[in-house]
Amino acid sequence: MASVFKSRSCPQGINTAQTEVFNWEDVASRAKQYIDTVREQAQQLLRDSTAECERIQAQAREDGIRGGENHVERLAMQMASQIAEKRVQEAAGCVRTLCEDLESATQLWLRQWQTETITLAIAITEKLLCRQIESDPTILLDWIEDSVRMVQGQRQILLRIHPDDAQRLSLALTELVEEMKPSMEIQVSEDISVGRFGVILQTPDTTIDRTLQTQLKRLAEELQ
Repeated sequence: MASVFKSRSCPQGINTAQTEVFNWEDVASRAKQYIDTVREQAQQLLRDSTAECERIQAQAREDGIRGGENHVERLAMQMASQIAEKRVQEAAGCVRTLCEDLESATQLWLRQWQTETITLAIAITEKLLCRQIESDPTILLDWIEDSVRMVQGQRQILLRIHPDDAQRLSLALTELVEEMKPSMEIQVSEDISVGRFGVILQTPDTTIDRTLQTQLKRLAEELQ
């Protein structure tokens, strides 16, 4: 084993010099341990650095992904807003069209309903009038007298009336004809085309239609 002498390893004696041996193997072992420690620390530092780099890279990727996701989300929201606005406009257009169609259909229905209602009302009125005049013929006589008064000043009058009504009012019509003489000449003509419960009065200048059908038709026109 190699050894060296150091000056301080020889303490002063009275007559004899003593020596202290310096061990190279011990120094080498300690150096190796130190190097190993430094190497381990370096490796740990490298590992820590690598881990930190990976963490930074992962964070960067995450931030990039998050940023990309946020961008995509913004684009998606923008596109969704545009689509929603378009859908709203389309829906509004459909609603307007539906409302217009509904209004047209409602107006058509109302007109149809009005026509049907008026037709029904006229039919009911006709039945009631026929029943009323049947039970009280003076109603028809009042119509005749009103028509005669409307043509005062005319000399010749033709009174057309249904035969059944003429028969029921024969006495009253005779009295009316006699009462109007000599200023007015009234001729009574039985005419089945006039229809029941009505009268047509004609002069050389005027025609007054007081038939039941004509009066009901005029009433229906006023109700339209």
